Amino acid sequence: MLSSLFPLLSACGSQPRGVPPQVSSAGFTALTSWKFGGWIYLENETYVPGAIAVSKKPVITKCRSVSHDIRVEHYGASISDLESTCLNVSSAAREAEHWFPGRSAKYSIIVVPEGHSIYVKRRSLVINSIHVTLAIADFSMRNRYDGNLVDLVAHESFHALGILANDQRGGDEYTAYYAGLCAQLEVIGSIPESALPGAPLMDGADEATRNSSGTAYLVRREVFPLLHDGSITSDSDGGRILAKRCQELRSGIHNSDD
Repeated sequence: MLSSLFPLLSACGSQPRGVPPQVSSAGFTALTSWKFGGWIYLENETYVPGAIAVSKKPVITKCRSVSHDIRVEHYGASISDLESTCLNVSSAAREAEHWFPGRSAKYSIIVVPEGHSIYVKRRSLVINSIHVTLAIADFSMRNRYDGNLVDLVAHESFHALGILANDQRGGDEYTAYYAGLCAQLEVIGSIPESALPGAPLMDGADEATRNSSGTAYLVRREVFPLLHDGSITSDSDGGRILAKRCQELRSGIHNSDD
């Protein structure tokens, strides 16, 4: 039975005990899967660093006004704007589906107060479906919260939908980072500098983390010149250049199917 399994790894980090101290407040998520026949075994880790560990049970709300199956688990009194969170998750998921048409996922979004930490590891065994769990900090700067949320959902959905489509290209970190940026540009209309991919991590990081963070830094260097006054907007020259790059990358995936 084990010989019939093959791994599809989408690693954007590692377990907390091995997380290097440089990990930003945006945290990390890692999806590891094995697929055989129609069955998918998914191991989903998601982590937000902070000085205070969450202790209370979350308030769980199911998004009602969107087309996707989304559950928000929020800690603390409330999150900034639940309806906006639901809409942004659904819109980011829809953008990710453009990369792998005909595929979709279910979502659990864990929102913790800024400065708090949480680590969640969930496992599932499903047939022809996938459920993604993502944790994010409720940053006081609204544009940072929205940007990181949309980017995270689109990036990890790119990986998850690739798993669902049985397509090895879903493991490509370079395109996944662009999927996050493309979604921000389309859903929000702007990308603040704080929502760009970060710097490379080396000390204490495992190989998957080093590779992912190195790719993040490569993408950051490519798009950084497109910033104007601290952001990339859809109606700016930089935004139009990025939108063209997004289309080129999508076309590359779709054309390779021919």
